Amino acid sequence: MSLRSRLPSSGALFVFESAARKLSFSDASREFNVTQPAVSKTIRQLEEDLGVRLFERGSGGVTLTRAGQILADAVTGGFSRIEAAFDEIERLKADPDTVTLSVTSAFAMHWFMPRMDLFRQTFPDIPIRFQILHDESIGPLDGASLGLRRTEDADYGFDKWFLQQERVVAVASPAYVAAHGGLKGCESLAGHTLGHLNQQLRLPWAKYLSEMGFASPAEAAEIRFSDYALLMQAVIKGQCIGLGWRYIVEHELEQKGLVTLCDRDYLTGLDYHVVAAPDRPLRETTAQVRDWLIAELRTGEAPARTETG
Repeated sequence: MSLRSRLPSSGALFVFESAARKLSFSDASREFNVTQPAVSKTIRQLEEDLGVRLFERGSGGVTLTRAGQILADAVTGGFSRIEAAFDEIERLKADPDTVTLSVTSAFAMHWFMPRMDLFRQTFPDIPIRFQILHDESIGPLDGASLGLRRTEDADYGFDKWFLQQERVVAVASPAYVAAHGGLKGCESLAGHTLGHLNQQLRLPWAKYLSEMGFASPAEAAEIRFSDYALLMQAVIKGQCIGLGWRYIVEHELEQKGLVTLCDRDYLTGLDYHVVAAPDRPLRETTAQVRDWLIAELRTGEAPARTETG
């Protein structure tokens, strides 16, 4: 069943979003300059269309039901992406040659920034802008010209160009290894510090260590970060060991700021692609940046680097 047939009035979503955000039909009515009964009628009609209650009404006000929360999360995210797209369109009108890249903070900091001078030399007349993801390399482009994405089943119908397989390896700074040793031959990881994210790493330390033949992380200390780019900064500074995604840590490995702690990479079975929205043709400048990204990223695909155990 199509969204249009399920939802006769798209305007109801705007009213619902306001009521859900404010948890008040009265406040929503003031935002839209209509009466409170008009908001109540719109919400009631939306509930009838969907066949579920979206709000619980009580003497103390309204609260979202489970169904209401699901819809509120989707609508809020959708509106935010539409606003981002509008902003990007306005920027394109003002500067049509700008190429916006949607990448993670770690990729921007540890891969692109070391190559910024090279990019400027190659494309002195192409302005570049970053749209930063603070989590995984997944999700829609939200108006960006290009993105770097780990593509899975739900790939948003992107136009995509293969880069490399996803490879992960334990890394540390030479100073850390000199002070604490490596991972090989350890019966216990006591004395080692592992870098974690506040949310669970997609490849947990316990799984990585077990499958690569290292000791359990049970006795290791840990340090946690809210952002993967910050985690990698701590690894480079010698504060902990990190799980390094190859395409991110390659520059530091080449510059000897990091060394690998395993003689082989962990292959997740997933791939990385440069992606673009399928519903608009690539501008010439965007295609040039795409080709440069592909060439530069593929040069770092081979895993052979210094290994320290």
